[in-house]
Amino acid sequence: SVTIPSLIVATYGGGTALPTQRECLEAIDCYGEGKAHKLAEICAAVVLCGELSLSAAIVSDQWVSSHDRYGRNRK
Repeated sequence: SVTIPSLIVATYGGGTALPTQRECLEAIDCYGEGKAHKLAEICAAVVLCGELSLSAAIVSDQWVSSHDRYGRNRK
């Protein structure tokens, strides 16, 4: 599980009227009134996927080697 105590999302009004933001929300069926809970669930799922990926990298001993191989500061 993941706890995100202050996740604020909007699916209607404000910046969601901007073309790119609205297009992205529409692509995941989250544009419009009453869709904020769905968007928050998607955000939580993305966080959990990142945690799963991180855990897998640590358990398989790939965490440091992947940073060495793909890191921004490599030489």
